Amino acid sequence: MGGYGFETGGSSGMPSGGSGGWAAGGTGAGPSGGSPTGGAGGDPSGGSGGQVVGGAGTGASGGGGTGGTGGDGGTGGTDDDLCDVGVWDGSAPQPLPLSGNTFAHDPTMIEANGIYYRFWTGDFIPSATSEDLRHWSDAPTVYGNRYPAWSASWLAGIPNESFGFPWAPDVSFFHGQYHIYSTFSAIFGDNVSCITHLTTSDLGTGNWTDHEPVICTEGLESYNAIDADLGLDFDGDAYLAFGSFWDGIMMIPLDADGRRAGDEMTRLAWASEIEGPVLFRRCGHYYLFVSWGLCCPGEGRSVDQLTYRVAVGRATDIRGPYLDRDGRSMLDGGGTVLVEGDHITWAAAGHSDVLVSGDKIYHLFHAYRQSDGGAQLRIVELPFDDEGWPVPGGP
Repeated sequence: MGGYGFETGGSSGMPSGGSGGWAAGGTGAGPSGGSPTGGAGGDPSGGSGGQVVGGAGTGASGGGGTGGTGGDGGTGGTDDDLCDVGVWDGSAPQPLPLSGNTFAHDPTMIEANGIYYRFWTGDFIPSATSEDLRHWSDAPTVYGNRYPAWSASWLAGIPNESFGFPWAPDVSFFHGQYHIYSTFSAIFGDNVSCITHLTTSDLGTGNWTDHEPVICTEGLESYNAIDADLGLDFDGDAYLAFGSFWDGIMMIPLDADGRRAGDEMTRLAWASEIEGPVLFRRCGHYYLFVSWGLCCPGEGRSVDQLTYRVAVGRATDIRGPYLDRDGRSMLDGGGTVLVEGDHITWAAAGHSDVLVSGDKIYHLFHAYRQSDGGAQLRIVELPFDDEGWPVPGGP
């Protein structure tokens, strides 16, 4: 889940003229909605938009259209594809001090009109808001108190179903709508799951429309339809990465409305214990963040048995191949570890998202307290070094 988006995932909308920008899937607040000379959604040259990574923002009008209010993951990109954003100053990234409602399991985030909106796994998809990324206040759930009719019909046909609540939401903004993809999993530990799709034109109203599943697995597939994250390529085409265990992380193309487009499916990554993909683009590279290991104390394991951690690889094409810092393919278990528990205060950490805000990039994830296994939100600056690799910070 999570990521940033093509005018996906951010607050602010797609510019009205030009071809948009990049802001795929998930998190974020970003610069300020576009270059002042404005293209469509962020490209200052007024052409086809730049990266719009995570947030809302208002861009000035420009040759490509009316500027645009950023996208998921950041507002308004630049013609150098965020090369000047998230630059490492040599210091160790530090977690932000947080207060208020800081519970979060599988968090995703987006910024709209100066407000950060966070969603996570739980009953009816819980949410919270913040004006400064630090203090968080309760906000309404996405589904209110009623799940869509399709879910009851689907679950009725599954013996021994144990659905409790939606998992791993991912929020993004593209083509004039905010999108949330989340997972309805019928049986914990089995690949009987559906990734569902919701939209709204205004995050502030909390009125979401459910569009039923984008993709489902019935238990016979070699992959699991869970943990969705939307990303956009440089041309603004949308893709949905997803997957948990089985044959690893998959990706399918989406149309402009966020629905599945065709039957194409690409395998992005594999490891013996893998889930929670996040797509992010910066300075000519696509980054794929994944979670390795075992999460969730109480699901048949103790706090001391948790091995959850985040690894990353990168590619020059959104379809891959994704390689880690040592050149190993993520299809063969490769990945460079970015976040893990310290086994003192935090037992483990994982299931992340990426947020662009101003000239900074942030990594958000949940970490389990060593003392009691409680899941807590962590937000850490995510700078990139001079070789273009994210610098570890946290847990």
